[in-house]
Amino acid sequence: MVQRIVKIPKHGGPDGVGLPRTAFDQLLIMLDDATIKDAEIKQAIELCLSASTQSEWLDYREELLQRIEK
Repeated sequence: MVQRIVKIPKHGGPDGVGLPRTAFDQLLIMLDDATIKDAEIKQAIELCLSASTQSEWLDYREELLQRIEK
């Protein structure tokens, strides 16, 4: 696992169209890839945030925080 220092924002609205789980899983794969820079991770997180609904992001954010804290 790669040690990352990234901020996981809260969703303040408006809701996006919804983020498929497969897209979120790709973000998780990126987190573990040492060749991907933190700036790219930040951009991917922001993209996922804007696509997700607030309730989706609540769950996804919790999973990201748990993954990063390990």
